[in-house]
Amino acid sequence: MKRMGLAFLGEPAVPEMVKLAQYAESLGYESAWVAETRFARDGFVPAAAIAASTQKIKISTGVVNVFTRNPVILATSYATLDELSGGRVIFGVGPGSPLVLEPQGHTFTKPITRLREYLHVARGLIAGEEVNFQGEFVNVQGVKLEFTPIRPAMPIYLGVTGPKAMEFAGEAADGVLMNGFVSCNYVRRSIERLATGAKRGGRDPGEIDRAIGLVTSVDRDPDVARDRVRPFIAMYLTRFPNIVQETGYSEEYLARVREAVNKGGLEAGAKLITEEVVDDLAAAGTPEHVRQRIGEYREAGIDCPVLFVFGSNNNETIESVIGA
Repeated sequence: MKRMGLAFLGEPAVPEMVKLAQYAESLGYESAWVAETRFARDGFVPAAAIAASTQKIKISTGVVNVFTRNPVILATSYATLDELSGGRVIFGVGPGSPLVLEPQGHTFTKPITRLREYLHVARGLIAGEEVNFQGEFVNVQGVKLEFTPIRPAMPIYLGVTGPKAMEFAGEAADGVLMNGFVSCNYVRRSIERLATGAKRGGRDPGEIDRAIGLVTSVDRDPDVARDRVRPFIAMYLTRFPNIVQETGYSEEYLARVREAVNKGGLEAGAKLITEEVVDDLAAAGTPEHVRQRIGEYREAGIDCPVLFVFGSNNNETIESVIGA
């Protein structure tokens, strides 16, 4: 089958994530990713459960941020997960979102600088080196892992959104996991930004794997499929300013969505998420429509769609998009 991944956006419960990952693996899916965003389930516990219950599928967080864990803990966690999985792990990391980090006491300051410093330290530790580093945000002196990682390096994918961060991914990462709730036009712009960063780093842009967390909802009734994702689109249009900026939607429309969510919650905001917005930011509808949308993202330049599956019929959804 064509390259395809499966991802979880804080749902469902961990045992169900494991079952779905096992099913995806049996169908030939390449990878399973666990988002760590908002205040839902963490990334590493479900990823470990999936690793212990599968044999071939690649495993990653999709992604964890560089504020709530330090680089030594991140490197240790990924090396441990890689050991558990037998070398199937992708190091998935990104800056996070200010509206999620600030309530936890983290100021969203110079995220790209922080990303750069974290990657430098984590790469050294996973390679088995003793790391000494004094940066703007990271200070590590004489740290070395007390076990030998099973691989001296693992692929690093950055979950980034904005122009500068995307250029940094082109400069420094093996791949990128573009955010959910973005359009095909955004993908095209991002590929140009990846190429800019790659050239700055003396790299071939074609070496950078391009994945995307594609929000997917399938039902024979297209309205049912779209209605599932409308509250989540409303959430992301009100809580994730980096994504909002890339939509290109008018401030008047975005203000109305914010006002509706503030007054009546996500269900009120969902009423303002039109069919056109759903089709712009997600793959939601009949199986035929969703396969078409996945194909459009591939045509825009995506190498591996990674599906955030929404609905009660997840097995059927995972199977219905094969070949897209």
